[in-house]
Amino acid sequence: MSGQALVIPVKATLGAKQRLSTRVPGAQRRMLALAMAGDMLRLATSVVPRQRVVVVAGDEDAEQLAGRHGVACIRERGAGQSAAVAAGVAWAGEQGFTAVATVAADCPLAQWDDLAALMEDAGRRDRHLACAPDAAGGGTNAAVVRPLLAGVWRFGPNSLERHRAAAAEHGLRFRVLDLSSLRIDADRAEDLSRIAAEPAPTATFHMLRELGLVEGRAAG
Repeated sequence: MSGQALVIPVKATLGAKQRLSTRVPGAQRRMLALAMAGDMLRLATSVVPRQRVVVVAGDEDAEQLAGRHGVACIRERGAGQSAAVAAGVAWAGEQGFTAVATVAADCPLAQWDDLAALMEDAGRRDRHLACAPDAAGGGTNAAVVRPLLAGVWRFGPNSLERHRAAAAEHGLRFRVLDLSSLRIDADRAEDLSRIAAEPAPTATFHMLRELGLVEGRAAG
């Protein structure tokens, strides 16, 4: 099988999203993390054939979520997002794919057009690493690499510039992708207000409404 694969890391949900603890209690943070991952998988499988999608699961909950959406799943050892995406790249190589896109599971405002644009970039024939930044401009919420290199990933603080440096080290062209709906992730309490202000017929929006973070009627 040739072409592009999509790697979606889903971290362990127990103890997830600690930085949201001022607004969301522990059990609800787990449910919110699963809701966001489920929304991303629903979107992903509307853009990409299921056989091209792999979840890198941090726990059994994430593994079961992948099964419900009919996509491949591999388990990771809790070594962080870079290691998880590298594991997804290894899976893609075993399946015969020639390029990989990856997107964070906690981008609940993601739109079809932006995810399709990410996959289209993965189809480019040049050797490249392309990154879609977060709202602050320093992080990376989605990325593409071609060819399949597992050692380019530098997720974490200042990852955009560290990815730029990694591309230079590996002789890859580097590009920044302007994918506006992928900029907002749910890492901080203030992010929830932005997400709650965008009514959508999603599990995430429903969950935020249940938590009392949405005023008025739910979308859809």
